[in-house]
Amino acid sequence: MKLLEGGNVFKDAAGKPATQRINQADVPATIRWVEGVLGMQFPQDRWLGSTGRAATSGDLDLAVDLQDATKDQIAAALTQYVQKNGQDPRDWVRKGGEVHLKTPIAGNARNGFVQTDFMFFDNVEWGTFFYAGGTDSAYKGMVRNVLMSSLAKHLGLRVGANGMFSRTTNQLVRDGLDPDYVAQILLGAGRDRDDLKNVEIIYQNLARDPERDAKLKDFREYLAREGLAEPDQAVQESDVNFLARLRNRIVNQGMMPLVEAPDTVQMIAEAEAAGVGGRAKGIEHLEDLVFRRGTQGIQDALTIVQQAIEQPSTVTAKWDGKPAVIFGRKPATGEFVLTDGSGFEAKGYDGLATSPRMMADIQSRRSGDRTELIQLYAQLFPVLEAALPAGFRGYVKGDLLYMDTPPEVSGNYVFRPNTIEYKIPVRSALGQRIGASKIGVAIHSMYSDMGEPRQPLRGVSFNPVPGLMLERPATPKQLEVEPALVKQLKALVRSEGAAINTLFNPAELRANKITDLAKLAVDFINTKVGAPLNPATLLPEFGDWLQTRVTPQKFRNIVEYLQSPTSNTAALAAAFTAFILLHDLKMDLLRQADAQHPGQEGWVMATPAGYAKAVNRFDPNAFAAQN
Repeated sequence: MKLLEGGNVFKDAAGKPATQRINQADVPATIRWVEGVLGMQFPQDRWLGSTGRAATSGDLDLAVDLQDATKDQIAAALTQYVQKNGQDPRDWVRKGGEVHLKTPIAGNARNGFVQTDFMFFDNVEWGTFFYAGGTDSAYKGMVRNVLMSSLAKHLGLRVGANGMFSRTTNQLVRDGLDPDYVAQILLGAGRDRDDLKNVEIIYQNLARDPERDAKLKDFREYLAREGLAEPDQAVQESDVNFLARLRNRIVNQGMMPLVEAPDTVQMIAEAEAAGVGGRAKGIEHLEDLVFRRGTQGIQDALTIVQQAIEQPSTVTAKWDGKPAVIFGRKPATGEFVLTDGSGFEAKGYDGLATSPRMMADIQSRRSGDRTELIQLYAQLFPVLEAALPAGFRGYVKGDLLYMDTPPEVSGNYVFRPNTIEYKIPVRSALGQRIGASKIGVAIHSMYSDMGEPRQPLRGVSFNPVPGLMLERPATPKQLEVEPALVKQLKALVRSEGAAINTLFNPAELRANKITDLAKLAVDFINTKVGAPLNPATLLPEFGDWLQTRVTPQKFRNIVEYLQSPTSNTAALAAAFTAFILLHDLKMDLLRQADAQHPGQEGWVMATPAGYAKAVNRFDPNAFAAQN
């Protein structure tokens, strides 16, 4: 079948488009070719619009972080490419705020060409969010953005490609480039960026909003002008009936008996569904591994736990500090460096600040008001440099806890560096160190050099500096595993492992247009953070939540997928059972570690088998009331 025409920047001699649409299957290879030309990476979270998501795309839209490469640098690389290969200089164009490249599909001109558009962002996190509003939707991303603008206007705000601004002052609002913060402003407390994913989901989130009609006024006028209908939130009766049957099956029969199945099914050694849940930011919760990697995730979690038991020193206290600080001495010269995470991983510029002035220049390149951060790093610079021995080589990573001695409240030092509020007893050993300091930094890991893997903090003796507390990771002396939980998990893998892997098979999920089913399970779990976990109702509630979270068509796809084969329903129940068992196993380890070192947010298991965190995220009274 002949593809329809694609982008319209490049024309042939007759004035007709010289590029065409690209099939979804050809997108990864084509982007790899682009990466080779530019010498930079474009992970999937930098693919915008329909790129790689729709069956065909009119062009490839790729996001470029201006901290990684400027427009001039991209232009220079493309100029060098066309000159080196003797191509027409007009095969790339700089037009407006974008750069366009006539790109051979899958790297081969015989396949035809697709137009690649490079879009540049000061804040790539906001940019990729803003241009991704058409995912799993009957509406284009532009329509979602019009809807967000309508909601913002009702609040005296304006939402656009550069963030959220005040309509009165025309200034970027505080955290106006954070999609999670914008979601809370537009939709209410407890919302996040996924609640603004597309038009249908926004409508679902507005269902009980008393100001819904006022917020939708401008958007409805837009739909009328464009001849578009409002989202249909109806769900077929058969789907509701199936959901009721699923609820009955779980509530009345229970999930837990699954773990008592006979030891007759051979264990699956390698899960096809490794990574099906998508990449998560930071370190995973131990129990989430079943959704991220299927059966392999359960096995990985058991291995991590076993190695943590054998080597308790690999289990360290988790602090929720902000901002991140990375300081050290360059291996080649010994010159002192202080930077942050973005600076340490910078591409296209030198992010290793060797002076407060250089750090100020780095911060000034970024969006938003950086005045306080610049002052903060200027204060930290001489203090951390004095603490680091002259003979040290490499880089230490940590998180800032406070920049002044925390106040004492009811016998505790109380401080909140980020989302977690800490209360450290004044009379404890840690409390005494806090009381004797002005600046507190939790240090937790190190790098031998840029580009090298992160490793546990060891073998570093810091110089004492008056007023500075460098808090090394606390570790438990001894941990024990609960044999019954391990036995149940292994039995579940033997009896249900194959079914779980079938359920989360990427090829099957793609074929049924529900590629993010496992990620949706994790997203649902995160809505339970800060509330007690009820194993008996967890899976039925997931079904109810899905009904309000995805489009009616996608919900029907999920229902049909679970109905055929029927084993998919049992496999989903087994996955949630594994989640509960892993959570119980984690909580047992967490309680043991807390008893030896109280007052922590949680713990990180950094074993040779991998990383996982242990945080009491379902206790409303725990430190980690937020995910």
